[in-house]
Amino acid sequence: MLWAGITSNHLLGPYFFDGTVNQDSYLRMINEWLVPQLRARGILDTVILQQDGAPPHFALSVRRRLNELLPDRWIGRGSANCPSPMPWPPRSPDLTTADNALWGFIKEEVRKQRYVTNDELREGVRAAFGRVTPEMLRRMSKRTWRRIKLCRDHGGMHTDVW
Repeated sequence: MLWAGITSNHLLGPYFFDGTVNQDSYLRMINEWLVPQLRARGILDTVILQQDGAPPHFALSVRRRLNELLPDRWIGRGSANCPSPMPWPPRSPDLTTADNALWGFIKEEVRKQRYVTNDELREGVRAAFGRVTPEMLRRMSKRTWRRIKLCRDHGGMHTDVW
C-alpha cells in the first residue's frame, strides 16, 4: 500500500506500507514519518489533513492522535473539530487533489516501464514522484478547488462539467 500527501506547494511521499494497513501501521506512519516530513517543511502548525473513511483512519487511536497533532485541522470521518460545517462528502475522491490529479500522473509515469520485482516497482514510483514539479502541484491544487466549487454550486449533485 502506498500513501502520499499533497499541498499546493509540497509533495509528501511516497510512503510504502508493508502488508495490510491497520490502525497500528497507520498511526506509526503518522508519528514516525508524516510528522517529521511536516516539521521539515515548516507546515506542521498550518497544514490541514484530509483523509477518507478507511477503517485505519477512523480508529480511535488515530483520531486521538490527529486531535492532538492537528487540532481543528483535520477533515475525515469522526473529526469532531472539522473546520467545515459538515463532514467531507463520502465517496467523493474527485474532490481530493491526490485522487483527481496526482495518482493519474503517477500511474501514467510508472506504466511506461516494466518492473520485475517489488523493489524495482517502488523505485519506479519514487522516480515518478521525483518528476512532479512545483508548477504541477499548483495546477493540481487549482483544479481541485475548481471541482469543489462546481460541486458546491450544483448543490453537491453530480456534474459532468470539469
